[in-house]
Amino acid sequence: MAAINLNKEQFQQMAEGGKPILVDFWAPWCGYCRRIGPAYEKIADEYGDRLTVAKVNIDEEAALAEAAQIEVIPTLVLYRDGKAVDSIVNPGSKAAIDQFIQEAMAK
Repeated sequence: MAAINLNKEQFQQMAEGGKPILVDFWAPWCGYCRRIGPAYEKIADEYGDRLTVAKVNIDEEAALAEAAQIEVIPTLVLYRDGKAVDSIVNPGSKAAIDQFIQEAMAK
């Protein structure tokens, strides 16, 4: 299951759902965002049954990024019941994302 590209309306609908959401705030001009992309897609495949894995392009959804107080990209934020549980900025690898998910899900 691939990561879903979200707009503001989709984000609001999913945030109110029962499944946690991992959101990658990114931009197409961000070289590091593009480098971590394949690892993020693997996360989507592995965790798709337990959480929704999504992406928000900050250029297209600037208001959403601003509301989430995103200052550096890529930033991954885990949401549960519409609220941010935890975030990680500039994860270095798929292993770092895995560890972040495990820790954030335990909160």
